[in-house]
Amino acid sequence: MKVLTKIAFLVLLLAATSCASRKKTVAPVQPQTFEWLTANMDIQAEVNGMNFDDLSGQLRMRKDSLIWLSVTASMGIEVARVKVSTDSVWILNRLEKTYLAEPMENVAQYLGIPLSLTLLQTLLLDNNEGLPPVENQTVQLKTFVWGNLAAKIKYHNIKLNETTTFPLKITDKMERFRLQKKGY
Repeated sequence: MKVLTKIAFLVLLLAATSCASRKKTVAPVQPQTFEWLTANMDIQAEVNGMNFDDLSGQLRMRKDSLIWLSVTASMGIEVARVKVSTDSVWILNRLEKTYLAEPMENVAQYLGIPLSLTLLQTLLLDNNEGLPPVENQTVQLKTFVWGNLAAKIKYHNIKLNETTTFPLKITDKMERFRLQKKGY
């Protein structure tokens, strides 16, 4: 896979295999539950020794239903888009004009971990109670399953329970790549 595709895939890998921790700041009490979540993110990532410190993103989530993530480089150019449903994973790499569209079970088998939407939402929220992140919450994700990967995500502009759309347009100019089963 190419580097930008790895960054998009990084979010899935990190969330699925990470040991997460968060730093709390004093914030007003948030609702205990939510159905919809929208948040902006500042992302710092390291992929195989290459640092990407100037990424930002937008996370849209419907609890127990869908995760949508858009990753943007410092110049405001969208570089990747990820959409995860209960049964499928889509990753668009806009710079390399490639995309992945696979059933969740194929991605889980490729990664060698029990991947699920619930697991990804739990790790992105950094709690298993389903509580939303708080303003300026930082989540650190680390893994060594697929190369040397790490990420730090800081949430801001969090909005709860405002319905949203999940755009994911794949053009005929993009080339599909498939996960290759690991040889054992």
